[in-house]
Amino acid sequence: MRRDTVPPIRMKRISLIRAITLLAAFVGPISFGADSVDVSALANSRAAARTGKATYLRLCQYCHGADGKALENIDFEATNLTDPTRYRYGTEPAAIFSSIKNGAGDDMLPFKDKLSDEQIWQLVSFILSIGPEERRPQQE
Repeated sequence: MRRDTVPPIRMKRISLIRAITLLAAFVGPISFGADSVDVSALANSRAAARTGKATYLRLCQYCHGADGKALENIDFEATNLTDPTRYRYGTEPAAIFSSIKNGAGDDMLPFKDKLSDEQIWQLVSFILSIGPEERRPQQE
């Protein structure tokens, strides 16, 4: 599909339940079944970023490029993940998590059926690690 024929991006209305879920994910520990995961720690972990890199290379590099700059695939416009000013659906870890889990726009497919929440948080940590220095994970 040519770029000049791509349909405009449609904004999604966020439901109250989804907003509460995003807030809970951003604030700290939430429960996933019997286990409790501190999502703020996962999003700020270099170890999680290393694990997330393998998932990124397996599932994300086709669209976003191996380096996250989205320069390799010209069939559609993927987001440059190294530049948060280019993010369309939020720059906070919870917004990145939601974009991966639920999809974003017409081109970003949801990964909720392919990845666990923990794997998505590891992916968020990796995405943060390739961005600006001040956003990179600090904990080992």
